[in-house]
Amino acid sequence: MHMEIYNKFRSMMDNHIILSFKGEINSDIISMVLQIMETKLDAVQEKGTVKKRIFNILVECMQNLYHHAESENLQDTDRRAAMLEMFFDDEFYYITSGNFIKIEEVDKLRDRIERVNSLDKDDLRAYYREILDNNRISNKGGADLGMIDMAKKSGQKLDYEFTEVNDKVSFFGLKVKIGKNKE
Repeated sequence: MHMEIYNKFRSMMDNHIILSFKGEINSDIISMVLQIMETKLDAVQEKGTVKKRIFNILVECMQNLYHHAESENLQDTDRRAAMLEMFFDDEFYYITSGNFIKIEEVDKLRDRIERVNSLDKDDLRAYYREILDNNRISNKGGADLGMIDMAKKSGQKLDYEFTEVNDKVSFFGLKVKIGKNKE
């Protein structure tokens, strides 16, 4: 048997992966991830507004996974697998998340992200205010507030993809980048 563990480790080191998680997101996992990230960001000496932005976006991503992840077959509610990863390069931190969603939700989610991506900073602020003022919040969350907040906090467009898995679900991948402090 040929072991690839070192190659996997080397790849994680070379790609500056700070966090890599696959499984179901629950409140214990959210707490644990935030504690780990506190230590990891201290280790790379990230502080101030960038650290706050990272935490805010991480929380939003995990809340999305917690509230919206489906199981791959839509039957097994105990197995709502998701993934979360954070890595960096010289200019940015990247937070990626992925989860299964019902295929009939793809177009609506794509439209919502495209709308958020089409807005500049001031328009994002106005759209956020409009949603709050009109009480358009569902029992699963904030009717685009999380997506708007991630775009506002990152100052970047949200990168996303949908991969059709079968006739019932697609896999939704989201990538958010946060600029590093330039001191």
